[in-house]
Amino acid sequence: MPKNKTFKYRLWYVTFSCVVSEDAPLPPSKAAVGLDLGVLYFATLSTGEHIENPRHYRKGLKHIQALSQIKDRRKKGSHRRKRAAIALARAHRKVRNQRVNHHHQLSRRLVNGYGLIAMEDLSILNMTATPEPKPDPEHEGQYLPNGAVAKAGLNQSILDAGWGQFQQMCIVKAERAGRRVVLVDPRMTSQLCSQCGAVVHKTLDPRWHSCECGAELDRDHNSAITILSRGQEVAHKGTLL
Repeated sequence: MPKNKTFKYRLWYVTFSCVVSEDAPLPPSKAAVGLDLGVLYFATLSTGEHIENPRHYRKGLKHIQALSQIKDRRKKGSHRRKRAAIALARAHRKVRNQRVNHHHQLSRRLVNGYGLIAMEDLSILNMTATPEPKPDPEHEGQYLPNGAVAKAGLNQSILDAGWGQFQQMCIVKAERAGRRVVLVDPRMTSQLCSQCGAVVHKTLDPRWHSCECGAELDRDHNSAITILSRGQEVAHKGTLL
């Protein structure tokens, strides 16, 4: 390739000119649903339905890593490195577009189907924080295991799911459609029994909820019902104000 020839990267877009009327609200609906957002499933509805987690970044990770290695092997400032960087950016953009498309379709389906959508008010920044190092008191300058490796994998799964972006899409679509999204306190939603309210302590591993009152159901389904109940309480209080 001649030295004076620069490598240009082009993206093609299609622009449509049209007249858009104001968003018309959807007909009133008394249907309500609670969502428990997770990693095993992207979401579990209070109806018992599981929404599969597409894991777009996980699926494209090998390809992204291979392109990243190719870019790193190229000479800095060379046209070959620029082409490799563009290919890597394309791979990341594809994952991002897939995630956005999934969020748009699911949020539209929920807003069209339910008048009230309840979800947990998650602090994603705190959930994906890196564990603090644990100094070894017996060996100066050394550290005890703090689960950072396992936490890094969980953090990647949380960020891959894109819960915050999905919740924001639901809120915007619901507002335009005359529907409502309620974010509730996430504390103890996975520990409380949705039928009797008793506390059933669980670690992260058990996937089944079993209570002395006779409740037997999927752990995430149980949480989604609790989230819906809290959302309905918040919505009811709001109507009384």
